[in-house]
Amino acid sequence: MNTKTKITEIKESYIKKARVKNALGGSTFEEKSFVRYKEVAYVDGWPRFGHFMLDRIFFYIFLLVLGVAGGLFTALIGEAGFWTSESSSIIINLLTYLVFYPGYYLIFEFGLQSSPGKLVLGRIVVNEYGEKPTFMQILGRSYARVVPFEVFSCLSELGWHDKWSETFVIRKKDLLELQLAIKAQEFGNNEEG
Repeated sequence: MNTKTKITEIKESYIKKARVKNALGGSTFEEKSFVRYKEVAYVDGWPRFGHFMLDRIFFYIFLLVLGVAGGLFTALIGEAGFWTSESSSIIINLLTYLVFYPGYYLIFEFGLQSSPGKLVLGRIVVNEYGEKPTFMQILGRSYARVVPFEVFSCLSELGWHDKWSETFVIRKKDLLELQLAIKAQEFGNNEEG
């Protein structure tokens, strides 16, 4: 049976010394071997808030570039009058909130597995198997961010956008260790079977 191992199901062995009584009534130390699930070092709490703050800055730069490009386009086609009406501000706000904001994350996290804020801090988005998430996972993750108050969920171990899309944010330097541990466990499982 060749099934994939999730990063939350990686097992590791460890040895613990325990004090035991010997036959003479004295005590001695005995080593015992145990197996436990490897702890996954998710990026959580304040470091995730740091991603959010950096990504806010990069998002506004992204919007500025889009705005300049849009302004040049409308100037070229001569339809600048539309963008000065009051209804256009509603359209622009809806576009920003429902298209550009999720689009920012979709472009970067699907292409690079990181948003610019995560790249700066050396973080990466992975699926439950320590691999690149699918397009649909990143799409769901990106649109989950438009849920009101979702940003506050990042102060816990996993944000809502992580839970709902079954993705995780980890340090880039921890990814290779996780992938090697998965390969070792899968190799061991194949040897037993």
